[in-house]
Amino acid sequence: MIVTCKLCRKLYNGEGRICPECRQRLDELYPEVRDYLRDNHKLEFNVETVAEALDVDIRYVQELVAQGYLDRDLPEGVSSEVLSDRQKLIKAFESSIDKMKADAAVAASRKSVTYGQEIYGENTKRR
Repeated sequence: MIVTCKLCRKLYNGEGRICPECRQRLDELYPEVRDYLRDNHKLEFNVETVAEALDVDIRYVQELVAQGYLDRDLPEGVSSEVLSDRQKLIKAFESSIDKMKADAAVAASRKSVTYGQEIYGENTKRR
């Protein structure tokens, strides 16, 4: 399948949104960005300032953020509008698991009932 790379806009034969060359560039760029952020931890950053400081294309830094390599800490009490899509997905997944556990507990607590018992009740005489 021929695909256009999201970052460099070149055509390549493969799967995914990013070509192998850009994937390798991201893998090489990540330690540089991580070290820069760690060494300058007192400054406030955005994607543009990091890209300018490291003299790289802003699209690569944006892709590192989009893929979850660089995550920002959100303060407590942040509204759901500000949460990232990944965090919303995690919350939905956790609530789904909690609902499944509750449903399973309710189902386990019920006594099994046959069709005849549902219709005629449990106190009928057996022959």
